[in-house]
Amino acid sequence: MKTAICYSTRHGATKKCAELLKFKLLGAELVDVKEKPDFDLYPYDTVIIGGSVQAGTVKRELKKFCQVNRKLLFQKKLGLYICCMYEGEKAQHEIQMNFPGELYENAVATDYFGGIFDLAKLNFFERIIVKLVAGIKENRFNIKEDRIAKFAEKFK
Repeated sequence: MKTAICYSTRHGATKKCAELLKFKLLGAELVDVKEKPDFDLYPYDTVIIGGSVQAGTVKRELKKFCQVNRKLLFQKKLGLYICCMYEGEKAQHEIQMNFPGELYENAVATDYFGGIFDLAKLNFFERIIVKLVAGIKENRFNIKEDRIAKFAEKFK
């Protein structure tokens, strides 16, 4: 079974999670949809799509990738994940809001994997927002490796 892990990242957390998933799903191929927007999903049985949420939304190129490949994704074993600092119902709501409803309903697994606040990677405006709105004044590493492991089990 061939697996593609397609992702879009702002500051690296989603890529880090994709790499951890790849380690759990031996042989999976990583695809940054910003670098390969026309990546061919046809040869893959399983497709996992992940994106980072910032200001309530995933990156535009990930939304476009899902829309362009919508029909093909219905034919695949599909997984969806996000990276965000929310947890519980709020994080689950973010997943539902950032992927088309029919893909969300068709997915074998959906989850959130936490996130990373690395203030050095944020631009000036982002740092101000993070400090004022989220009250974050120092770096935070909050990747949920246990959630990644449980998610990966659904695709073995």
